[in-house]
Amino acid sequence: MHYAVIMAGGAGTRLWPAARRHSPKQLQRLIFEQPLIAETVDRLTKVYAPEHIFIVTASRYAGPIREILPALPPENIISEPVGRNTAAAIALAAFQIARDDPDGVFAVFPADHIILQPEILYRALDFANALALAHRVVDIGVPPSHPETGYGYIELGREIESRDGLRAYEVEGFVEKPDRATAESYVDAGNYIWNSGMFVWRAGEYLTALRELLPDTYARLEGPFRSGDWDELTEAYARIEDISVDYAIMERTSDVVALPVDFGWRDIGDWAALYDMMEHDDHGNAFDGRHAYIDSENCLMLSPKKLVAAVGVRDLIVVDTDDVLLIMPRDRSQDVKALLEEVKERDHGDYL
Repeated sequence: MHYAVIMAGGAGTRLWPAARRHSPKQLQRLIFEQPLIAETVDRLTKVYAPEHIFIVTASRYAGPIREILPALPPENIISEPVGRNTAAAIALAAFQIARDDPDGVFAVFPADHIILQPEILYRALDFANALALAHRVVDIGVPPSHPETGYGYIELGREIESRDGLRAYEVEGFVEKPDRATAESYVDAGNYIWNSGMFVWRAGEYLTALRELLPDTYARLEGPFRSGDWDELTEAYARIEDISVDYAIMERTSDVVALPVDFGWRDIGDWAALYDMMEHDDHGNAFDGRHAYIDSENCLMLSPKKLVAAVGVRDLIVVDTDDVLLIMPRDRSQDVKALLEEVKERDHGDYL
């Protein structure tokens, strides 16, 4: 059987002040009709039965997610006792899937990505599910459209298989977020793709890799899953390593297959990325809410309640919420995380 595992534990702090600790990015509507996680689940229900869709999230978000997604079985919303990054979060779902279906194949999806051409994704998943039966793991990547410094990259090796216009490759290596010059060289080389964070595994194979590469994590989690003791799992989870699946497993395992697919992928990681997704007027401005301006260009202005009025400004992001007004140059949107550290230093923790 085939399963979907959605990662929904992070807060999405680079979309502050809309995203907060108590109301993370995946629960936000932003410019969409429904929360991002609902958009993701709606897309996946075209190819996965609701009972085969699992969501791994922080315990404080589990209740709101169940309310947003009543069609999913409540037990499929898996709560992390504490945050321990993606290697452990995926393990929670893999143990649960393997308990009932050891040969099941699951695909991992971020909760907050946008797919503009889902039919191409569905075709890619069909190919990836077949590849996962013969290889250890399939990494679905995205051909780069520009030299992006905010994404990780995958270096492609030789082609190993093709189907319906899609080509699968051996993986030569994974590269973390590069500087601008390096990103430009990757785009020019033509054999690098963005790492989208979408993986396809057999459940048993993931647990085997976990046992080989993170033996302490595997040992601590296996017992509680066998016994079904939530208190034991909570205690064990607090003691395991906090590490991403990329560092812990993907970059250290053999027989990884990359599948480049252009399906209109958008990672709304920050305000500049959201601006790029939105419709712009003749002056390059994007708005959500009431607005009026003169002599202003290439701005993002979001204000659900107040009128935004602008004169002579360019390349700004303005986000107004009930208690915070954020203003910054559009090319500084990656610095919101650093800004939040300043907010903490000034003892404004209530705004986080």
